[in-house]
Amino acid sequence: MWVGDNLLEMMNGQLDAFLPMNGQLDTALAWASQMIFAMQIAAVVIGLLVCFLGLKLIRVLSAISGLAVGAVLGTAAAFGFRFSGTMIPVTILVCAVVVAVLAVGIRKMGVFFVIFLYTAGIVLSLNIPQPMILLIACGAAALLAAVLSMIWTDPVVVVITGISGGLSAGISAAALLGMDGNILFRYGIGAVLALLGILTQFMIQSRKIGKKEKVYASQMRNQVSRESEVEKARRILEDDEEEDEESDIKTAKSIRKTKAGRKKKVSKKVSAKSVKSDDMEEDDDITIINEDL
Repeated sequence: MWVGDNLLEMMNGQLDAFLPMNGQLDTALAWASQMIFAMQIAAVVIGLLVCFLGLKLIRVLSAISGLAVGAVLGTAAAFGFRFSGTMIPVTILVCAVVVAVLAVGIRKMGVFFVIFLYTAGIVLSLNIPQPMILLIACGAAALLAAVLSMIWTDPVVVVITGISGGLSAGISAAALLGMDGNILFRYGIGAVLALLGILTQFMIQSRKIGKKEKVYASQMRNQVSRESEVEKARRILEDDEEEDEESDIKTAKSIRKTKAGRKKKVSKKVSAKSVKSDDMEEDDDITIINEDL
């Protein structure tokens, strides 16, 4: 009996010690479930933003993708050069910041990183059972899409961000609704959201292009109006110059006429004087003859 009583006391003591631990475990599980719920809501919101505004948020997505790529490169460099201690996080941080700044500053680089990572995420979400096939398909599709984004930047960004954001929002929404096990429901929501997001982004882009065309047309009209005004001013100046030339010609002609008239008057006066002098000489001759007689 004594032994049995001792065993009962020991078991009761262990149960009393386990009960507080069980309460802490319940608290931790509740906190973890709340965090998962918050992360799923955030995933839905971010997925919808990427799905419907991916092209407008390309700078932000480039910065985030640059941070991810830079962190991977920094990790590879830290372990490749066998850094230790604080050099490892410092190298990772420096590489991440540098690559993120370059991705934001150089648009083509940022678009390449965004399309590569988002395409890889799309392929990984398909849950292909063979890991090797999954990796090969992921790398090939991501590289192909990233190269195509260098040629057709805006259309590829719209399509990839629409699909990626739609799938992310659809999968997270299915998990929130407790239907993540239903593949048709999960991917169906993602497909509908992706289609709506792509159409919305193309509509926004078309409006943006329309506004740019209107601005360009107004600039061209202003330029044409300025050119026409300049042409009118040039014609007015040419007309004024022609009028000035005509007035100069008329003035010159009038001056010539006055000079010619003056010359005629002078010649007439000279001829008259010469006639008078001739008459006077004849009169003198007649008087001289008369005196001789």
